[in-house]
Amino acid sequence: MRVILNIARAELRYFFYSPVAWFILILFLMSGSGIVLGNLVNMVTQQESLIELQGDKFEGFMNSPLTTAIIGSSLGTVMTIFFTFIPLLTMGVINREYAGGTIRLLHSSPVRMRQVVIGKFIGVYAFVCMMILLLAVILFVLTFSVKNVETPHILSMLLGFFLLAAMYVAVGVFISSLTAYPIVAAIGTFTVLTLFTAFGGIFQGYDYIRDITYFLSSSGRAEVMLGGLITTKDLIYFFSIISLFLIFTIIKMKSVTESKSWRISAGRYLMALAVTVVILTVTSIHGFIGYWDVTRSKLNTLHPNTQAVINKLDGSPLKVTLYTNLLGYNYSNGAPEARNAYLWGFWSKYRRFYNNMEFNYVYYYDVDNGDSSIYKMYPGKTLKEIAEKYAEIYNTDLSIYKKPEEISSIIDLRSETKGLLMQVEYKGKKTFLRTYQDPSVFPNEMHVSGSLLRLMNDTTPTYKFLTGHYERSPMKFGEREYGGHTVNKGSRGALINMGLNFDTISEPDFSGFTQDEVLVISDPKTLLDKAIIDSVNKYIDGGGNAMFYTEPGKQFIMNPILNHVGVNADPGTMVKVNPHDMPHKFGGLITKKGTEMADEGKFFLFRNGIIKACYTAITGASPLSYSDSTGFKTEPITTLKNEKNTWVERGVLVVDSAAPLFNASEGDYRLDTPYPVGLQLTRKINNKEQKIIISSDADMMSFGKGNGMDYGNAFYSYTVDNRYPVYHNFKVPTDIWLTIKKVPAQTLKTLLQYGLPALLLVAGIVILVRRKRK
Repeated sequence: MRVILNIARAELRYFFYSPVAWFILILFLMSGSGIVLGNLVNMVTQQESLIELQGDKFEGFMNSPLTTAIIGSSLGTVMTIFFTFIPLLTMGVINREYAGGTIRLLHSSPVRMRQVVIGKFIGVYAFVCMMILLLAVILFVLTFSVKNVETPHILSMLLGFFLLAAMYVAVGVFISSLTAYPIVAAIGTFTVLTLFTAFGGIFQGYDYIRDITYFLSSSGRAEVMLGGLITTKDLIYFFSIISLFLIFTIIKMKSVTESKSWRISAGRYLMALAVTVVILTVTSIHGFIGYWDVTRSKLNTLHPNTQAVINKLDGSPLKVTLYTNLLGYNYSNGAPEARNAYLWGFWSKYRRFYNNMEFNYVYYYDVDNGDSSIYKMYPGKTLKEIAEKYAEIYNTDLSIYKKPEEISSIIDLRSETKGLLMQVEYKGKKTFLRTYQDPSVFPNEMHVSGSLLRLMNDTTPTYKFLTGHYERSPMKFGEREYGGHTVNKGSRGALINMGLNFDTISEPDFSGFTQDEVLVISDPKTLLDKAIIDSVNKYIDGGGNAMFYTEPGKQFIMNPILNHVGVNADPGTMVKVNPHDMPHKFGGLITKKGTEMADEGKFFLFRNGIIKACYTAITGASPLSYSDSTGFKTEPITTLKNEKNTWVERGVLVVDSAAPLFNASEGDYRLDTPYPVGLQLTRKINNKEQKIIISSDADMMSFGKGNGMDYGNAFYSYTVDNRYPVYHNFKVPTDIWLTIKKVPAQTLKTLLQYGLPALLLVAGIVILVRRKRK
């Protein structure tokens, strides 16, 4: 060990006497500190500008936690430029011995080659660590400028930096042993490091080979640590690759002194590579991987709600079949060469908690039923001819893609858009897990959890909408309809993709309803038969959950049902005069009780004090009066503030003309309290809590009005006891404020970007001059 340390000390001393090393050190410090502190100055400028513009309404950088926004993004950029410095440091490590003739002394001395190689590696790496530590000092100073900075996350970032640097140095040392020319060694190191970054995309279309190149790739491994996740898989990767290239260097230097055939050296290289591949493969098996998520909000880990769903699986195989359509959307994410990205980029976090998963892949080409657009795009071509051209464009083998008649004999996809699609099977039950035409492509935790609940539960909650009276429909996608947030399979926000079902009913008999079914009546435009009213009231008396929507001018249609629960949609229309929009349009304030209905994103932020209020878009509503005489506890969930320019219009309201005027003689009136336009009713019945939602505006849940805005899916979640959808709101970040001002930040940037490098320059000159004199 003493010999190794002596060699390392001599190598480190060489760098302190090298003008090139001092130049690299100073240049790295200037560029690194400039990037990091430049981000700080930019964020400080933004904060002061937003405070000046918004005052107390500025809530901090909620969408850009500062540990990641300033430090994480900075280190990501620094890593890319760090790539250019290492080859300049390692280009002469070994070949310098050959050029100076000292290699003969090493060969004739009792020092072993592995001691030489390891010693030189440690010496170079020690100098590189000094460079990183100087940057770490800057980060340490920076932490005092961020309130509640995530220190463990920063340490994870630095760990990734140190490991990546060690790998770069090991590669550079090996390349230096292959050539006597330093410049060639530098270029060779650049090339090899580039190849390691690109390995993950090489030969990914071929079975068996794809895993070897993917496991050898360095791409994304340090970036995972930048994100705050440390895994044994990545740690072992770096140690394995470092060891591999040090062994390669030892083999190369030994081969110079041996008279053995080149086949012996080649065998040693292949053996070392094979052992490394085996280690990387075994340590990448799910179940053998250890994880440590150091982020404060555990952003790299499945949400506890999702974990709770997965824990309900009994260990039986979970089979996932990926259906990839050559002619469909998101093809590139399901192509054969994207298989590892699919498994590791999407499924790995789920396999961390449930490893008994089987993956199958089906490739085909087809178009949606009745879709002639592709034929119009390529006139005169058959579907097979079009598929042949697409296969040629994507450089894939058409023979692995099933024809339309073949895929239809395997699975019925007529109800699905023929894009990238997953089918999940568990204990004989199957359900679809869809991808989306947005940048994220793959489903998120809410969709996966909803699909798993479909498979595990005997029944799925179903919302049954009354039809036959021109009601709003969950099956239509018009501006006034509800299909956008209910059954739109192509929408990430649709509840059908989160485990819920929707249906319509027209028969007046509701006796067949179960506890997993919810009745919805939304804005009927013709009178309801007495039989329907009686049946609905009987359903309510039996404890059924429901949602009722009415509209101004049609209160008399719904009031026979609403009166049964102690609610009345009063005559008239709410108006709020404003110069920017029609008087019957306004923002309905969601009460504190309303925000407690579900764990919607905006409600979550409100409960954590991040936002001050939640709203929904109201277009025509009437005030709701209520009493608790029927046994229900009734509480407002949507209100309109009682202001001077707000009242209940009882006369003729013309919304697209001059602003209405308050006229008490026509019955217009104001209230001294907020006007309730949405109610929540609860009571205990049949050993369960019955829940009813009433709104005097049906437009609020329509596609044209943002599907409820801040309400989102709260009504649906509330009426199924918050079992669906499975929300996954992570802890709100607390590192959202800077404690430094703009001028001090700019001063700090100047001192550390220019002042500190200037001191190092002076120190370097002094050391080099003294060395020259000696």
